[in-house]
Amino acid sequence: MSEAGEFDFIAQHLAPLSQGYEGAFGLTDDAAILADVPGLVITTDTMIQGVHFRKLEPWDLVARKALRVNLSDLAAMGADPHAVLLSITWPQAVRPAQMQRFVDGLKTDLEAFGIPLIGGDTTRGGELLVVTVTALGQCEHPLLRSGGEAGQDLYVSGTIGDAVLGLEVDTLAGLTGVHKAIVEDRHLLPTPRLKLGRELCGLASAALDVSDGLVADAGHLARASGVKAGIELDSIPLSSAAETWVRIQRDPIATLVKLITSGDDYELLFSAGPEKREEILAAAKRAGTHIARIGSLIEGKGVEVRTTSGELVRIDQAGFTHF
Repeated sequence: MSEAGEFDFIAQHLAPLSQGYEGAFGLTDDAAILADVPGLVITTDTMIQGVHFRKLEPWDLVARKALRVNLSDLAAMGADPHAVLLSITWPQAVRPAQMQRFVDGLKTDLEAFGIPLIGGDTTRGGELLVVTVTALGQCEHPLLRSGGEAGQDLYVSGTIGDAVLGLEVDTLAGLTGVHKAIVEDRHLLPTPRLKLGRELCGLASAALDVSDGLVADAGHLARASGVKAGIELDSIPLSSAAETWVRIQRDPIATLVKLITSGDDYELLFSAGPEKREEILAAAKRAGTHIARIGSLIEGKGVEVRTTSGELVRIDQAGFTHF
């Protein structure tokens, strides 16, 4: 199982279990469309202490992130949040104050996004906090990963690489307190691009959220669409913190590769025809979200990353995988 990789495992072992259910799309998209429930989509994610968040992370922020990563999946489909379910396994030694802090954080974001908690499950045991959120959303014309075509532009929202810097913030010598705060915030509290996802419906041909790493997720989109993703390394949007970090490294190219192959950015990666460039920019402006054109879809398979001079960049591992 470990040799096949997480996504091969899903394709080989779990996807067959979804056969006959059209709205599951063979488990290749960010969410599923429920049969006989027009416009309703569903997605779920699990976060494990020590794997998806640091063991000493404040539990109110853990709750908020658990919700937001699911809302990011809905954003990738162009859906509006409808409701969520929560399943949580508390550590055996959990304290009431920790539980209350988790609930307070969840309440903060449920109110901020205007959605209710409608069910779930709670258990207790083991040494780690485990949180699973299932989010329901609604959309008339969902964005899929499979609509991209050769010759189309490839875009990404926001900035890339901040989350991994935030994860490693305690080891980053050379960044100021302001820059450290920027990347730590991006790691702890990603922003689901819900408004942008809605605006892209009818404009973008394919979309997904960047959770496993930009290169890995570009590969997911390319594979579902039957094309190759060509990424221009120098077009990747970076925050001021990430730009500073790259600039002070001995090997800027290797540092950029790390930023585009690390997970948890939760930005939207999408494709659209070149004739829609002005409409895409207008949609991003209405959503209040910066976007960058980072390459294109081309004939072939997989992902290639090139520098401005056209030199092919070596990518040893495209992104995060659990297997």
